[in-house]
This record gives sequence, structure tokens and C-alpha cells, in this order.
Amino acid sequence: MILNGVLHITGEHDTGKTTMALECGAQPSRICAFDDDMKGQATVDDLVQAGFDFGAYHDLTQVDRGKTLLEFHDACLDLINAIKPGQFDVIIWDTWTRFANTCRMVVKANPGRFRGAEGWAASGRIKGAEMNKEGTLYEAQIIDQLTHLAPTVILVTHLKDQYLNNVNTGKEIPAHGRTLSRVSRMRVWLRQNPSGRPVPIALFLKRFDKKIVTEDGLRTVCVVPRKITPLDSERSVWDAIWRYWENPVGDRPPTPEETPNEFELSILDGILTPDQRRTYQMILKSGVLVEDDEEPVKGKPENSILSLAEQGKSAEEIAKQLGKPLPVVKRVLEG
Repeated sequence: MILNGVLHITGEHDTGKTTMALECGAQPSRICAFDDDMKGQATVDDLVQAGFDFGAYHDLTQVDRGKTLLEFHDACLDLINAIKPGQFDVIIWDTWTRFANTCRMVVKANPGRFRGAEGWAASGRIKGAEMNKEGTLYEAQIIDQLTHLAPTVILVTHLKDQYLNNVNTGKEIPAHGRTLSRVSRMRVWLRQNPSGRPVPIALFLKRFDKKIVTEDGLRTVCVVPRKITPLDSERSVWDAIWRYWENPVGDRPPTPEETPNEFELSILDGILTPDQRRTYQMILKSGVLVEDDEEPVKGKPENSILSLAEQGKSAEEIAKQLGKPLPVVKRVLEG
């Protein structure tokens, strides 16, 4: 069984985000994987060595080699356009963040293509907001294209530090824009299982439902609670999800195991715990402002990582020009 639609997986480091994506229920031969995290290759190699066919595997770190971000975007589009409808049951993109960011760069590099005769606002600030909105719509169009190629599309993202008014709040949030929040059928945040088992706990940023037919006609039933703790007998988060599919939570009160703790509620509700709030206030009082690349504000705005990326420079070129480590540059470009 496979859950159809756009599914978003995020969460803490080393919680099995890639594993959950690959364990979605599809046969390996029916999966198309876009790997921008260098973690899927070993899994695919293991499957092939064990005698299993894998549908298609695209190493985007190799696709990206020697290309600007705009060229990387076009190369990814070529791979997408080469997929035939129905060729795969599932498309996995791990991680989605860097490609999503190129959608906004494409809009800025081709303003006439997205506004045409309508044009853009004269005000720079308003124009920037308009371009961000067009970038969001363009990203949604590409995700929609993926859903017409395969019934299930799984987009994986890491976490990033949250900044408010250029101040690090001490809280982490998923590394993506508004598009995934809107188009996803399910959004799950994986956390380390306190029992020590490798199967993680699942927090649902966006729960999903199913339709049932009753004497009163069609009804919608919520399938999962806000938190799932897998049973000892369950080897995958999906095993726990299908347990709820057969016995949906509906509108009943959650059990203690299904109830998020204070920190988990801060994740789900986008709020700060008291400790996080105190840390945030201390940073505000210190007067230390930082950019999204987590370093003090230095130099001219046009020399920032994102500004140089929008000029079409590759991550390697940016790192060399700014004298920054390549991993730091890539982290910023990924969100």
C-alpha cells in the first residue's frame, strides 16, 4: 500500500528521513530517486548488488558539477521531462530545498517570462515580494508536474535555524518555503526515538485523512494523531501509519503516547518553549545580529552568498570569492 499525493518528510539529523522515503511501499523498480544529499547511492548500490532492479537514480551532486545554479535547474528539468507518465509509482527528491531555491532565481533571471506585459512594480521592495510570489507559484507548478508523472511524490528537507528580524531564535524549522506547506497531503517531522530504537517518532505538521461511506453518505476521517510512537513490533514509521489507517484516530482524544510534550508542541504549533524564549530574549538584548549564513553582517549586500548565487555563480565560485568553506556556502543555498 502506498499513500498517494505530495508527502513532505523533515526532521532531526540521522532520524531516517531517506529511509522513510524509500520504505514508502513501492517496489524498488518503481521508484525514481533524485538524490541531492549523497545518502541514497549506497542504498541503491546495496539493492542492485542483492539482485533487485531500481527504477531510476539521479545523483544531483554530479549533475551539479561545474554548473551555475540556473544551469543546475535546467539540468533537473531535463531529467523531469524525460520521465514518462506512469513509468514510476513514486518520485523521491532528497533533498528538495536547493532545487526549490533555484525556482526563485529563475524568476529573477527571467522577469519577462513570468510577468510579461503586466510588468513588475516600480518599488524595489514590492517587486521583490512579487518575484518571491512568482517563484512560489513556479515551484508549485513543477511539483504539480511531478504528480502527473507519478501518483506519489515524496519531498525530503532538512532543518534550518529560524531567524526573526535577523536574530537566531534558537529554534529549528523545516528548510523550505511556503509551497510545501500548501501542496502537501502529509507533512511529517521525524524525531529520535527515546527508547533507542532506530524507528523514529513521527510528529505530523500536517495530518492526512481518508474518506469513508456511511449511512449518512460520504464522511472525512482524520487518520493519525499529531504524534505516533511506533510499537516494538513495527520496523518502519509506515507500519505505524498503516496501523492507524486501519483504525483511524478520528475525533477521539489522544492517548498519552499520542500526546506531544511541550517541546514537540513548539514544533507543531510554531511557538517557542520557555527555554527557547529566554534564549531568544538574551540574543535580542545582546544586540548581535546575524545573517542567514549565521555569521555577523559584514561587507556589502551585493557580496552575500545569495546575491552572488542570483548572479548565476556556482557554489564553488562563491566559496572562492568570499573565502568561505564550500559546505557553509552549500548550507546557505539549501535554505
